[in-house]
Amino acid sequence: MNEQDCLLMGYLDEERNLTRTAERLYITQPALTYRLQQIEKEFGVSIIVKDKRGIRLTPEGEFMQNEKSHH
Repeated sequence: MNEQDCLLMGYLDEERNLTRTAERLYITQPALTYRLQQIEKEFGVSIIVKDKRGIRLTPEGEFMQNEKSHH
């Protein structure tokens, strides 16, 4: 994961919304979704879950976000 991906994970955790996260990153929502899929494929884990309130990071997603924010 690069610095942009770390920012992406942090914004996702704060916003819990794909559209607002994409807006904060100045990218389109489909571009954000594509990047999330690429990260999930690269690491072989799901990093977000959609629920009735929006989205949230999975435990694996939280771990990845916390690991990167400590380096």
